[in-house]
Amino acid sequence: DRPLRVVQITDPHLGPWQPVERLRRHIERLLSHDPDLVLLTGDFLTMEGMGSPGALADALAPLRDIAERCFAIFGNHDHEAPEEVRGALSTLGVRLLIDEEAVVQTPVGPVQILGADYVGRGRREHLQDLLARHPRRDGHLRLLLLHDPLGFQHVPDGTADLTLSGHTHGGQVGLLSLGLDWTVLRRSRWPDHGLFARGVNRLYVHRGTGFYGFPLRVGVPGELSVLELVPEA
Repeated sequence: DRPLRVVQITDPHLGPWQPVERLRRHIERLLSHDPDLVLLTGDFLTMEGMGSPGALADALAPLRDIAERCFAIFGNHDHEAPEEVRGALSTLGVRLLIDEEAVVQTPVGPVQILGADYVGRGRREHLQDLLARHPRRDGHLRLLLLHDPLGFQHVPDGTADLTLSGHTHGGQVGLLSLGLDWTVLRRSRWPDHGLFARGVNRLYVHRGTGFYGFPLRVGVPGELSVLELVPEA
């Protein structure tokens, strides 16, 4: 009767330019849409934010009330402070998927979620092994959480209905604010933002909500969005 409502939160980079109160307000605003799933695709902290134990749990606190709908993966920066990120998610009851699957019932049907850990090398073998170890479940929508969208090219055709990524911050510099769909990553090997297709596979790259290092976003605003997934007729 209605689409599956998904909130994706990625690259908040909690720290000086993304304080606890601001991130909490962003999350509260997103949760006001009553999503069926909240999927967190990594890079929770900046280097500066690692010196404030407990701050991430405070910032993500609104997720506690719907923790059974929330699933997360590590991004590359999360491997710099894995216990802080793992502890915050565990405190709130959010399930962290490290090369694992989760199966969840939603109001619009069952969903199989695969969470890929971040790896810097061997992406092809890593992803293909993960997908092979957790085959598609009949009658389930199949989502893949993959922090770096560069790995999408290695997802075999038809093995995931939708891949959700972040990592690029939308390129951080571009002309989107002027209504032109161009960023500095447009001619690079990285998918910058938005929806991409490869065979029957689909990829959505979220622009992220924060910054890493200095607050540099020129013409590429951060993103707060609710995705509505509609099955093909």
